[in-house]
Amino acid sequence: MEIFVFYLKYYIIPFLFFSTVFLTLLLVLKRIHYEYYKPLKQQITHKAEVFFTEMTLSNYDRETFKEKLLAFKKNVPLHKNWCKEQIIIDMIRLKHNLKSTTTEPITVLYKALKLNQFSAGLIHDFRSYNKCEGFYHYQSLDYKNGRPIIKPYQKSKNRVIRSNSTMAYISLSEGYKEDFQDLPENISFLNTIKLMDILHEKKIPIPKNIDFWIAYKNVSVKKLGIKTMVFYNYKNAAPEIIKLLQYPNDSLKLEVIIAIRKLFLREAETDLIQTYAKLSFALQLETLITLNVIGFEKSKVFIKQLILAEQNTDIKLKAVESLYQLDPTSVMEIAASDSDVEKMVKHVKSGLC
Repeated sequence: MEIFVFYLKYYIIPFLFFSTVFLTLLLVLKRIHYEYYKPLKQQITHKAEVFFTEMTLSNYDRETFKEKLLAFKKNVPLHKNWCKEQIIIDMIRLKHNLKSTTTEPITVLYKALKLNQFSAGLIHDFRSYNKCEGFYHYQSLDYKNGRPIIKPYQKSKNRVIRSNSTMAYISLSEGYKEDFQDLPENISFLNTIKLMDILHEKKIPIPKNIDFWIAYKNVSVKKLGIKTMVFYNYKNAAPEIIKLLQYPNDSLKLEVIIAIRKLFLREAETDLIQTYAKLSFALQLETLITLNVIGFEKSKVFIKQLILAEQNTDIKLKAVESLYQLDPTSVMEIAASDSDVEKMVKHVKSGLC
């Protein structure tokens, strides 16, 4: 006990005290540094916004463009990395605020100011945060020449780097076959949402070879193709989509069933019924939801038989809900002789009220 008190008194407490003082001073100095440079950063932001707006909206000839560019370089400390980063942020903000048809000059200025080299330096940095920051610069400023620099990182062992490089690479791609050669076999749900956001934000027209996407061996490309078809309400590949119900991958089957529902592919009714028994529990529930939307006479007969034979309560409840939407009379007839179904009908009715 005496030894512990000795170490506590002469080592631990002094160490904690000086550590606290050091960290406090560090925070104060960082705050002073921030406040000192804040007016300068605001001035640079203002100059950058005026310059980029003028260069974007004006149609200068090459000589005038060079003169304006040289004058801007003299007015800002572009040799400082923090200034380069600040200007890139201003570029991204302006690009997001302008219509896509008028933002091409910003990408030209990004290269003319050699800021693309700064972003490349971030990508080649050993720190994953800086790499992802560089990917973000290329993606946000639509710098397609940066794709060869991004591509090797799609095979990175670091999941964060691999994910961000993949999103940036696809964002800068044209949807051609070679763009998907290094795409991971599994893309996370979050990254799929990011990809859909890219399509929405950039207002990209549907790729001309979209039918190829669902024929590609990579499951991630197939799922991306299906989601893209749903996004554009593209029904020309309906037979190919329906055939994928037989593909031995549950995550892909889920996308197919959802796509059939959202694209309202009534011709898939028979295929959904025939494959139902082979599906997992979650996919069976999703199938019943889809049949509720696209189903007709065959679905009514199938779901009615399912209610009479099904033992799983969750499946039976979903079947009752679907049949109630398709044919209320049939489900009420079953409920008249089955107390469990009667309770389920009451539950469905209460949910619809």
